[in-house]
Amino acid sequence: MRTISLAAVARALDTMLDGQMTAQARIAAHLVAAEEAAGHDAVRFIEVLDAVAADTVLDEVWITDERGVVYLTNVRDDSGAPMPFEFYPDPALQPQAWEFHALLSLPVDADGVVAQAAQVREIDNEVYKYVGVSGVDRRRIVQVGNALAFEEQAPSDAYTSPVMTAVLAAFGEPDLLSAAHTDKLAEIRPVFEAILGRQLVVQATLLDAFATGAEAAGWSPDEVDSRLRRIVRSTPTGEIRVLAPGGATYSSGPGDGGDGRSAAEGRSVTEHPIAPRASDGALYKYVEAVGAGSGRVVRVGLPIDDGSLVSPRFAAGAAG
Repeated sequence: MRTISLAAVARALDTMLDGQMTAQARIAAHLVAAEEAAGHDAVRFIEVLDAVAADTVLDEVWITDERGVVYLTNVRDDSGAPMPFEFYPDPALQPQAWEFHALLSLPVDADGVVAQAAQVREIDNEVYKYVGVSGVDRRRIVQVGNALAFEEQAPSDAYTSPVMTAVLAAFGEPDLLSAAHTDKLAEIRPVFEAILGRQLVVQATLLDAFATGAEAAGWSPDEVDSRLRRIVRSTPTGEIRVLAPGGATYSSGPGDGGDGRSAAEGRSVTEHPIAPRASDGALYKYVEAVGAGSGRVVRVGLPIDDGSLVSPRFAAGAAG
């Protein structure tokens, strides 16, 4: 029976989260561009971020101006006001956050990204995983973050990782941390797919908000489609489709389309298991979310590599 190292499992999980959080930050960058083009103020935009965080597993969004000063975030201080924060380029001053400052030097067509391993952050010594991208409308940092709460630590001779410790314990598989290697690939795959599905729901929820902002800004369907294509080009996401009430559709390009559902009232989420895509047999993971306020159906598709731990085609081989 094949075994794989816990180090390889942790690296695979961290890489998967990097890709998903990159897509979330990229969508958020286009979302803030649309919201500001529509003339919406910070209070309204923060309400949008609060709603996304309330409905999904996304914990934090931090958006700066050209100087690196955060002025849009769903994180609050003790008084309930948006948490003040500024990114600096000095690692001595900001051992965790300084890496993201480099995004401010990138032009708006660069689609830059900084994906950081989970680590202790400066403001409260909690363990967080952050990914940031450059702005698409002006120079800025757009960062998303997820908290990783430590459970009981693994034995000292096991491979430990903040991501592994928090996520596998949360999904009821803490015994996977009890040795350097595991043969429990059948247990790992559904854990990974469940995490992946929740992350894709974040994308779909942000895309619904983006479509609302784009329409308020008066952007044409061609402009919206162009931005969806840009998101797909610069992230692991393979397909985006948005079906709005009244039949208007936005799309990142050719794909298998939706399942025939029309826009509806009330929020709902449908997560499809990883399966071959009808058009070409490529493995895809699809999630559909219906926005409670908008009634839009947002469909996000992610291509799954055969060599990925989340793939049902993951082949037997030598230990990782």
